Amino acid sequence: MSICAFVIALALAASGGSPAQSSRNTAPESFRANAQSTASGGGVAAALVFQVDAYTPDTERERLVATLTGSGSPAFVEALKKEKAIGYVQVGERKVSVRYARETATPTGGRRIVLVTDAPVYFVGGGALDAKPQAGFDVAVVEFEVDSVGLGSGRMAMAAKVKSGGPSGVQIDDYAQQPVKLATVSRNVK
Repeated sequence: MSICAFVIALALAASGGSPAQSSRNTAPESFRANAQSTASGGGVAAALVFQVDAYTPDTERERLVATLTGSGSPAFVEALKKEKAIGYVQVGERKVSVRYARETATPTGGRRIVLVTDAPVYFVGGGALDAKPQAGFDVAVVEFEVDSVGLGSGRMAMAAKVKSGGPSGVQIDDYAQQPVKLATVSRNVK
């Protein structure tokens, strides 16, 4: 099920129509988020932390896109894992390294932030409360917007498969039946 294709269209599109990296680099920074997921079998709520120590430069983004479109998903995941860890996603005591982070300006003066981890954060959904890992769902993708004071919302594919295809050239398949909703996101004050 492809539900987050727009995330990668904004974050990974190699050329044309894609917003450029924001000129105001705000890293290092961190965010708190309240996540909610509901499915036919029940619901889950969790508190998350997104730590961003640096944002991915254009050259690294372009290299990852070329790997994905030229060599496919396994090569993309391998290339992603070779990138320097530039933050983490934390759920409880579990931390998963962020290897890709982009921020772009929104028309309203806020920011859209996209993070990709080097491993799934959690297998939510899949039609069961006790969902099991499945091959190919090797990363997590986070997308949220915050306003000029650092408040916002978003969504997350806690276990995702990134592959070429779809209207943007990049497609995200989410293990869950629907993305995890980030009901509230707030930038931590230093």
